[in-house]
Amino acid sequence: MLRALRNTQAPNLLKHFSTIARDDPIHRVNLRVGKVVNVEKHPGGEHLFIEQVDLAEESPRTIVSGLAPYMAMDSLLNKKVVVVSNMKPSRFRGVLSQGMLLAATSKDNQVALLEPAADSELGERIQIADATEPEQDAPPILKPKQRVFESVAEFLKTDENGKAIYKGHPLKTNAGYVSCPTIPNGQIS
Repeated sequence: MLRALRNTQAPNLLKHFSTIARDDPIHRVNLRVGKVVNVEKHPGGEHLFIEQVDLAEESPRTIVSGLAPYMAMDSLLNKKVVVVSNMKPSRFRGVLSQGMLLAATSKDNQVALLEPAADSELGERIQIADATEPEQDAPPILKPKQRVFESVAEFLKTDENGKAIYKGHPLKTNAGYVSCPTIPNGQIS
């Protein structure tokens, strides 16, 4: 009986109750709450949107996303979103993108944006709910050659209720959990 439990349920239980180490790469990824204040189609790519996202900084950031095939442009306007705010700025068909919006994808390729809790503050850093170690300061810009976000992304998922998790630990703001209610058991990227 113990062997059966160990082989089936124990890995999932251990994953959920294990702590996130202080040196885990998730601490280097700066996830922030933003709000889309403007959105337009990218003139150079029919599958791209150009969003202006308020992160409670001096001015909104320009972010280019590949969300056009998955959602209507007006569904993004005034929506609170989760932004990877320390990605190295890069050009997408001539437009400089200063971050990345996080979305969940289902097994049948449905895509929906992650949603911070409704009362989350703009610019607030998203935390790991069960982290026992204090978080490290995230660098201002991730170095692409180190592939930090890529090493984290494989562990970013939504659980059976659509709650955003990293290695089994929920992501949250001071107001509550980050979720994607329409995509349970999805992959986040």
